[in-house]
Amino acid sequence: MSLSKIIAIANQKGGVGKTTTAINLSSALGVLDKSVLLIDADPQANATSGLGIQTKDIEFTIVNLFRGNDDTAQCILETHSPNLKIIPGSIKLAEIELNVKNSILTRLKTALDSLKTQFDFIIIDSSPSLGYLTLNSFVAADSIIIPVQCEFFAFNGLQKLLATIKSIKTNFNSTLDIEGVLVTMYDKRLSHSNHIINELKKHFQDLLFKTIIKRNISLSEAPSFGTSILDYKVTSEGSTDYLKLSQEIMKKQALKQHNPLGKKIPQILQDTNEEISFLDTQKERNLEHYKTFTLDHKNFKKLLGCTKKEVIALLGLVYNDIHSNVWMYRISEKTRMFRKNFLYIYFENNTVKHFQLKRFKFR
Repeated sequence: MSLSKIIAIANQKGGVGKTTTAINLSSALGVLDKSVLLIDADPQANATSGLGIQTKDIEFTIVNLFRGNDDTAQCILETHSPNLKIIPGSIKLAEIELNVKNSILTRLKTALDSLKTQFDFIIIDSSPSLGYLTLNSFVAADSIIIPVQCEFFAFNGLQKLLATIKSIKTNFNSTLDIEGVLVTMYDKRLSHSNHIINELKKHFQDLLFKTIIKRNISLSEAPSFGTSILDYKVTSEGSTDYLKLSQEIMKKQALKQHNPLGKKIPQILQDTNEEISFLDTQKERNLEHYKTFTLDHKNFKKLLGCTKKEVIALLGLVYNDIHSNVWMYRISEKTRMFRKNFLYIYFENNTVKHFQLKRFKFR
């Protein structure tokens, strides 16, 4: 067997589908007859529990690897997914990260060196930060997959992430590549989704995976059953998406067409101001869309998916606390008994989830 391809899944921004991708990509590669080892390097250990393994009953975890005093093979566990094994995570990893004595960034690389002939792929679910654990993952990896949620703030934090990757490449791991940027949680029902994908294509070009992971209820349900999407519901759209992603990665591997770090890093991520300008461009686009905005029920539907910043730009400052997830606007000068006089906007994750028109102001 040739040496393993080690891929770290990383993004310090939470909620982007990092662990979901680590679990389901690993499982999909296994289904396609590749031997896979999943490394749970996240102190939350969600990749471990997401495969039905209870960490409280485990003697050897990834913590043993970072301490450097145990045999790596002892830490490997079987899973119920075909061709997939795991080195489980542990909440005790947080203690490792906080320990200032742990300044050696090659701990994980040294531990994995002995396993590189035993697996086709080693997938690392990195910690959602840019601390000691993630840096160890980057030093050990051949390439990095960056999952990006399909939302207005998709670029947030990527500048710092790419700067960190470049620093690791320069100082510790000269062969480190970006495997690709992966769009996750795509919802075709949201009007802004396609615009965001076009912006990502524009700035990332061929670093962007062709495969897009669509929002899918089965993907959300699978971890609660301690299984991957392929074991939970193989006929689901989520299962199909991760099989396509694994095939795309295998094709890249076969053709050896990896993107050298530095050649394709988008200009927008070189400067923080560029990050802001992307959001401003999106806001201007929406403002143009609202030029003929009138306060009736039909047009209020266009608020769905807007951020708080965009709602303020469109409707003005909110009456109540700007930090609240429920905003209220008066939409008529006088309160009338048989007319809906107030607009209530409900936010979830900083975007408009739904709205209601009410006759009276509720305190």
